[in-house]
Amino acid sequence: MSQDHVAKRCSICGRFRSYEAEDAFCIVCGSDALEAECGCGRRFDFSLEEPEDADLYCPRCGRSLRGRSDEFTG
Repeated sequence: MSQDHVAKRCSICGRFRSYEAEDAFCIVCGSDALEAECGCGRRFDFSLEEPEDADLYCPRCGRSLRGRSDEFTG
């Protein structure tokens, strides 16, 4: 991933993707709920190497990072 790209997670659809740092909207669901790091401050760069169907947890705090919000309708 280049330095002007960052791994972000959409808190609505739960998908991880590489975005430009200024990007604010999810390419999957269109939400403006992108997060560049876990609540504990751990960046999501590790997430892009994992299969999309695997369970995923923050390596720092253990928070579950897979799954969709109840708001996701797609």
